[in-house]
Amino acid sequence: MRPKAILAVLAAVTAGVGGGVLLDRHLLTPQSDAAAASGKKVLYWWDPMMPDYKSDKPGKSPMGMDMVPVHEGEGEGGTVAVSPAMLQSLGVRAAEARLTTLTPTLRTFGAVHFNASRTRDVHVRAEGWIERLHKRVEGETVARGDLLFEFFSPNLASAVYEYVRELERGGPDGVQGARRKLAALGVSDRQVEDIRKSRQVPELVKVYAHQGGVITSLGVSEGMFIQPDMTLMTVADLSTVWVLAEVFESQAALVRPGMAAEIAIKGLPGRTWTGTVDYVYPDLRQDTRTVRLRIPLDNGDGSLRPNMFASVRLVPDASEQVVAVPQEAVIRTGSGNRVVVSMGGGRFKPVPVETGLAADGLVEVTKGVEPGTPVVTSGHFLFDSEANLSGALAKLQEPEAGPAPPATAEGVVLAVDEAEGKLTIQHGPIDALGWPAMTMDFAVDPATLPEGTSEGSSIRFGVSQASDGSYRAIGISPALGEPVAWTDATVELPPVDGKVTLAHPPIPEIGWPAMTMEFAVDPAIDAARLKLGSRARVGLAEDGTGGYRVIAVERAGGPS
Repeated sequence: MRPKAILAVLAAVTAGVGGGVLLDRHLLTPQSDAAAASGKKVLYWWDPMMPDYKSDKPGKSPMGMDMVPVHEGEGEGGTVAVSPAMLQSLGVRAAEARLTTLTPTLRTFGAVHFNASRTRDVHVRAEGWIERLHKRVEGETVARGDLLFEFFSPNLASAVYEYVRELERGGPDGVQGARRKLAALGVSDRQVEDIRKSRQVPELVKVYAHQGGVITSLGVSEGMFIQPDMTLMTVADLSTVWVLAEVFESQAALVRPGMAAEIAIKGLPGRTWTGTVDYVYPDLRQDTRTVRLRIPLDNGDGSLRPNMFASVRLVPDASEQVVAVPQEAVIRTGSGNRVVVSMGGGRFKPVPVETGLAADGLVEVTKGVEPGTPVVTSGHFLFDSEANLSGALAKLQEPEAGPAPPATAEGVVLAVDEAEGKLTIQHGPIDALGWPAMTMDFAVDPATLPEGTSEGSSIRFGVSQASDGSYRAIGISPALGEPVAWTDATVELPPVDGKVTLAHPPIPEIGWPAMTMEFAVDPAIDAARLKLGSRARVGLAEDGTGGYRVIAVERAGGPS
């Protein structure tokens, strides 16, 4: 194998794309060396780059590679062994799973809203006509007691006349009854007192503001006929506001009233507000699969304006005495999570785990490892990929003699070398050849490559075998296809090196729960549509290796 090819394979594996990519025989010297030294029987010889090709004697594979022996007991249980020299060369590091206390931090987004408990609508209790409008502009500030408008109402005029008449008569019962009637019709105590003093029937009834604030809606003009069922104005007090934030369904159990919150406003850099969650809404929003929560904030200086975008940091209750491992030790895939356990003596084994909270660089492990278990934190993708493919090889049958049958596959281009006529492709399982998912070099005619084929391109191709045993990619075409699933997601990390981190709700079409994970992004996608913190509707398609990639982006909630 040429040095360039070795580096390409190693780079693909360490990037985490190699669930099924074999390490070069010079990097891992597993069980074969130890088995040979112990005199174990050789079962067969094989080429790691052609896992379906086996021989009962040493020699070269059809790809021209020296085959290596497989001894009794090798590959059992997905275990990988590495020589001490290579452990040091690869820079493998490990840390123990330990009991600890985790204090997670939830980061989410929200917006500033009016305090609904300090918002008041203005109505009248008798029909009439607006004669003078004293507050004419939506957004205008009013103080408690300010005159809003004056209107004429025949019914109110009759009630005022009756009150004045009772005042003239001097009967206390009649005066009190007439005054209560005016109050029931909405005449303010201030105007009733003016009438009592002047003993005059005013032409117009005055309406005053019952609270200070900002006029957020204005539905009247001078000369307009008004009725009791009409909302004439709405006044909102902005001395306090609400920040309404949302957390994912998977985080709902972590939030509760009384928990501390820290808020930063994008439009007011350099300032932060501290508050307390006073209410967690009981319903789950169906469209976003999120739970809303409310945080009141003091706004004495009026700097917080409704609809401002807010970044919210929440501090849930600490979880005590939980088993935790470093975050970098967890290998996250679409089908589950794994860690690579160090078994001692240079032996390593991937172990499925169930994870919980994440905080301070640690991840809670609810099932899979016990306290004190050493887990690999650096280089674990290498061991995981080797073990996965070793386990898959045990299920492969002996291939029939003769040339490989025609086959087609889909994959992702990792490297293009037109000068040497070579394409490095990470492809999915090819059943016609009995191959698992892996990364390998194919000969190719550069003239047959579709326009724009480059590193990261998703392609569909045919596989043919030459008389010398090498393999050639033929009939290459783009493999964009149609999305097999759509989901509204939040961009947690924008595209970097062709990958984007998305937080998404459950995706029933492919049986995934809500989670945050990394996706490959098709090169045809405009990365500007996946900005940090934005929400987008993304279309997913199989990437040919058992995972999914983003092949379409639309505005959240529907096509753009």
